[in-house]
Amino acid sequence: MHYKVFLGYSKNPVGVSQEIQNAAAVINKSGFADAKTWEENPATGRIIIETVLQDINESTICLFDVTTLSQNVLFEVGYAFSQRKHIVLSVCKSKESLHDWKTFDIFSTIGCIFYENGSELAARFMAGITAASEKTLWDDVSQSLDRTSKDSVFYVPTYHTSEAERNLRRMIGKERDLGTKVTIADPAEQGSAPLAWYVNAVYSSAATLLQMSGESHDRNRLHNSRSAFIAGLARGLERPLLVVVEEDYRGPVDYKDILYTYHNKKRLAEKLQLWLANSFQAWRKEGPVSQTPAPKIELATELRDLKFGEYVAENESDTLDEYFVETAEYEAVLTESSVVFVGRKGMGKSANMIRASQVLRDDKRNLVCVVRPTNYDLDGLVDVLQSVGGDGNQYFLVESFWRFLLYSEISLEAVAAADRLPAGIGEGTPMARLRDYLHQNDISDDFSVRLERVINSVRKELQEAAQKHSIEKQRERVAQALQAKFVGNLRRLLGEALRDRHRVALLVDNLDSGWRKSAELKSQAVLLVGLLSTVSKIAEDFQKENNRLQSVHVTISVFLRSDIYDEVIKEAREPDKINTKRIDWNQPDILKRVMDERYLSVRPKGTEPDELWDRFFCSHIGALPTFDHILSTILHRPRDLVFFCKAAVFNAANARHSRVEPEDIREAEKSYSKFALDALLVEYGSTINQLEEMVYEFAGLPSVVTKAEVLELIEEIPGLGADRAAEYLEGLMKISFLGIEVSENKFAYPDRADDLRKSKILARKASRRGDRKERYEVHAAYRHFLEIGE
Repeated sequence: MHYKVFLGYSKNPVGVSQEIQNAAAVINKSGFADAKTWEENPATGRIIIETVLQDINESTICLFDVTTLSQNVLFEVGYAFSQRKHIVLSVCKSKESLHDWKTFDIFSTIGCIFYENGSELAARFMAGITAASEKTLWDDVSQSLDRTSKDSVFYVPTYHTSEAERNLRRMIGKERDLGTKVTIADPAEQGSAPLAWYVNAVYSSAATLLQMSGESHDRNRLHNSRSAFIAGLARGLERPLLVVVEEDYRGPVDYKDILYTYHNKKRLAEKLQLWLANSFQAWRKEGPVSQTPAPKIELATELRDLKFGEYVAENESDTLDEYFVETAEYEAVLTESSVVFVGRKGMGKSANMIRASQVLRDDKRNLVCVVRPTNYDLDGLVDVLQSVGGDGNQYFLVESFWRFLLYSEISLEAVAAADRLPAGIGEGTPMARLRDYLHQNDISDDFSVRLERVINSVRKELQEAAQKHSIEKQRERVAQALQAKFVGNLRRLLGEALRDRHRVALLVDNLDSGWRKSAELKSQAVLLVGLLSTVSKIAEDFQKENNRLQSVHVTISVFLRSDIYDEVIKEAREPDKINTKRIDWNQPDILKRVMDERYLSVRPKGTEPDELWDRFFCSHIGALPTFDHILSTILHRPRDLVFFCKAAVFNAANARHSRVEPEDIREAEKSYSKFALDALLVEYGSTINQLEEMVYEFAGLPSVVTKAEVLELIEEIPGLGADRAAEYLEGLMKISFLGIEVSENKFAYPDRADDLRKSKILARKASRRGDRKERYEVHAAYRHFLEIGE
């Protein structure tokens, strides 16, 4: 067979591009193939990307150099992948390029050639093609694709918070509320996903919305490179594509014509609404313009039919009821009046909130109000708090602030729910009076908009009152800004409008999205502890009944990340009065049910849950039963278990196995380890200084290290400071990257402050008793990616 090879690469650095051209010359001279570089076909009078895509279409094999993670090149990789081309990636070896490749690593299933010169690249490329099968990576990945859903959108936000990002999230949130199926690749929730997940997300959605990150933001290069690949994939699958960028984005010239530059909220809203309307209309009328068909299934195995759902709750709200695992914490959401639920990301906080809201809404006597601020302006609130002197003033401001926002949130949801009824809102009724009062006071926007409005109002009042008035007068001005009278009137109107409701359930989630690493952590904590303290007071306030007020049964549940809660609770004046429930999955049988229920949801009634493990998974990995081996590898939380099992099944299906074999588990460990580390960096990178540099310093070490070795490692990282090494060590334990030896060869991974204190005491006593050094262990979840020995 004679091959036509297309070579895509970045023009810079010049040294690398010259080596690629040398490789093309060697391939052509050998007679092995006709090799053509993108530079050989100048785009005279045409958009550059169009000529490149034409060359890709005419090729049989594509060699892309991703040394620099060029967005142009990755766009081309995504397009070629969707066209079922044989793809080979190459990286010119250097310390920086190897690190970038390992960090990016959604291409772990695509062959990559690491080379030092063009001759080596050409030789290894030709040898690899000769040995390759006729099947492409698309043939493997496409066997697990879902059908395209009408009125569906795949949205990829950025790592950072900006005006454009906040507004996009709000708009997409409103679309979801209107019934559009939305899948979000949220790096703050899931870190990086495997290649197959991104492919399925684009394929099964009627439109793809991407947001590129500006040059000044953290992790912009990684995000933009990944988004460029997704954009090329959407282009190849002929899905409507909108790529939103900010004015400081300096993107590649090749596809600048498909970008939309954000200028303001109004223009973005108009653009998004028109684009979505046109995208959905085209789908309803004709279906996808050119639905690239999945190849005929050739697997004899039933593995291809195993569907475990999404591993991020926000993306499976429409199917969560089919396999949700009810726990004591979930029951507390349904039954208790005021409670704070605490746990790490991936523990199921959002799943509990989503499922509880569904069940509570099933009872039409209830009013359910879900508050999920979208990257709210926490920094602005912190500025306001710091403008108010003294703890007393701060607590006064925080309580007033939360009362205003939560009362108005309940009011807006009550009016919206009544308006959705067939009869609507009758004139002259208590609900009509509540609606009219909201309109008169211009309270009709979503939570985040009201939040920003309150910030600006309070800031203005404080600036005007700072030099003129006493503390008491400042408080009065702040109360006016937060419309204290308005809150009182709302309480009265809500009592009249909701007196017949069995229950008003307020569920507050996503409050940690704005938590930032900064010197203002105390003010941030005061803000959140104010909420925790206020929820019980609001519930009590609604219990009051007199000749002016009518009683309403209000319950409030707040969901908060555990590490943030540990910081917040330090500022609580009466922490024992905050009703707290810890979400954990320390019982293996309950965690196992997460997979059992997902399996049973798609099997005939009467199927035994153990069938999944007996029929589709090998019985043991080494001496351990397979499920026990998986538990020994992962962090004990539903997100991680679902991710790992999906990866193992995908590997087995691609290998044409009839069940998941040990080698499929080993491959799953590779992809899971990268996923776990990326999720760790996203979750805690904003609160622990130079976290990425610290964890990468453990690469290549044994899994067990002494305290002295860890401290020395941290002290050598520029910018951390030797005097704070012990503090950073404790931080690595809090996030379960390191476990501490509490008895001989037994390591604890405490994820809460009281457990950490206990473990440190046990470790100190154990080391004295055994006359040995204190030791720490890197969690098994991160060892494979960091190449840490046992």
